[in-house]
Amino acid sequence: MFSSLERHPEITVRRRYTSATSGANQFLPATWREASRKLALQDFSAPNQDQAALYLVERRGALAAVDRSGLGGTVLAQLSREWASLPASHGGSYYGQPVKSR
Repeated sequence: MFSSLERHPEITVRRRYTSATSGANQFLPATWREASRKLALQDFSAPNQDQAALYLVERRGALAAVDRSGLGGTVLAQLSREWASLPASHGGSYYGQPVKSR
């Protein structure tokens, strides 16, 4: 765990695969920088992470579908290029990482 929510910790972990994601929504450092700049977020707090996640959902063109019907298989597949652990349309990870079930 990290000690401060001032910024993304930018810690790289190497296990079965390498990842520098962090936070409840598993932001890569570069993705967090983009979203936090775009939204003028001041820290890595949970509410700001939620706002950034919604920004990414909207950027992928899935916000209306999420609002309308939740996180069904089609929406998860649409978001799988943003979040590696979401199942793509073929059922696996778009990035070859372990996949979470719906």
